[in-house]
Amino acid sequence: MSKNRFQRLLQRLDLQAVQDPAAAADVSIFSGGAGEGGVGAQDRLFGGLVAAQASMAAQLTVDEFPMHSLHAYFLRPGRPERDIYYHVRNSKQGRNFAVRQVEAWQNRELIFQLQASFHRPESGVAHQQQMPDAPQPETLPNRDQLRGRSYWQDMPIDVRMATAITADTPSPAHQKIWIRANGTLPEDPRLHLALLVYASDRSLLDTAWRPHADRGELAGASLDHSMWFHTQARLDDWLLYTLDSPAAAAGRGLAMGAMYNRGGTRLATVVQEGLLRRRPVKP
Repeated sequence: MSKNRFQRLLQRLDLQAVQDPAAAADVSIFSGGAGEGGVGAQDRLFGGLVAAQASMAAQLTVDEFPMHSLHAYFLRPGRPERDIYYHVRNSKQGRNFAVRQVEAWQNRELIFQLQASFHRPESGVAHQQQMPDAPQPETLPNRDQLRGRSYWQDMPIDVRMATAITADTPSPAHQKIWIRANGTLPEDPRLHLALLVYASDRSLLDTAWRPHADRGELAGASLDHSMWFHTQARLDDWLLYTLDSPAAAAGRGLAMGAMYNRGGTRLATVVQEGLLRRRPVKP
């Protein structure tokens, strides 16, 4: 029996260590990739998968405490049919903080860079913005089904629309969606974080395009991606993902997101900038 998309995603986050005698002493290497056709739509290598694998590679080199932030740049398009090699450099290993620098290489080209910081949790002040109201996810339509994808039930992340899907008329640069892993997850908190990174790359640039939807279909591309993890997250239950775009200019759009669990706790904050281009109309 062939594996479904969710099982394939879990397999691709199970990175394999690579031994390279030529590597520096402070560098660890892991291999990953998307395989034939990738896991996304249109046979494309999904940028969120590269970011998720890079975050998993960084986590595999830190045992003491969890990741609290990451900052990444998408440098070149990746190819779904080729392996990716993640080079993780130990930039800092302190008593309370650790930093890892990750480079993703494919076919001898550097396609992605990520810096991740880890922090030993400690007691301190705490506050957060209140979780916005939204209808319960079980009552809402699936985004991929609304987009007419025949395989919508097999997508690795189940996405439910709490706002109307982006159409062909301008609308406010704001969206609310619910997200959840479309399958059973192991208890490994590193895997839950990597899946959160994977899921976070959805709907950000689409949100920035909403005020300009009358110009045609978006052909966007992520340029950079940052996340802050406020507390440990699990993706085996629904998370509310609220998205806003405060600005777009010079062919680029900025989008910001916040993730909350059903109890109202803010789990993560996301910021991304990307290219906003109209997809050429086929003759």
